[in-house]
Amino acid sequence: MPSVARPGGVQIAYEAVGEGPAIALAHGFGVDSGMWWPQRAPLSERHRLILWDARGHGGSSTPAAPEAYSMPLFATDLDAVLTDAGIDSNTIIGGMSFGGQIALQYAVDYPARTRALILSDSAPRGPSQPDSIEPPGVSGAFLAMAQRPDLTPALPSLTVPVLVLYGEHDQRLIGGVARLANGLPQRRVVCLTGCTHGTSAQRPREWTQAVLDFLGDIEAGRPISGEVTI
Repeated sequence: MPSVARPGGVQIAYEAVGEGPAIALAHGFGVDSGMWWPQRAPLSERHRLILWDARGHGGSSTPAAPEAYSMPLFATDLDAVLTDAGIDSNTIIGGMSFGGQIALQYAVDYPARTRALILSDSAPRGPSQPDSIEPPGVSGAFLAMAQRPDLTPALPSLTVPVLVLYGEHDQRLIGGVARLANGLPQRRVVCLTGCTHGTSAQRPREWTQAVLDFLGDIEAGRPISGEVTI
């Protein structure tokens, strides 16, 4: 995998496959870009698919200092990856759980470079959610999730189309999905039945088809609103 250099000697590993409009997907916490294997072929058939390892994961560097991790830093890493891959605008940004948090941060920080959003098994931090206090030894990436900024107030400013996917039995996420649905001007919400957290792995065909349907609709200029259960 190629990598892009970041300040502090950090290297961010990524790969780019396929040709067409660009899609960048961020993986979940504690895994790496390999989690997207079921989606790799179908999504790269008509798109330039960017899969990358967030710092502290996979083939990317793991800085020791906790301050080397934050959602805004992850977003700048993603922007550096896209620039290194020769993609400068109109990118579909997506992610699962932890990766969805990065994707949302990116859309808030880089709105001009975001064409659409795919937020799977993820939600903004609630306004009343306190900072988590974790024992020594917890990874910087985990602390970045626990201490991420609340982006709920920024949701109405995201005018790009957004696909929100979640599992029927992911009880911890239900309130966050409602915040997304209520805050986003253009969104399609897809509930995958029989799933808990991690819908892209539990029902990969249905998850991928929901994404392909969404991509087809935005490319054709069709409406993307509504709530669907599959």
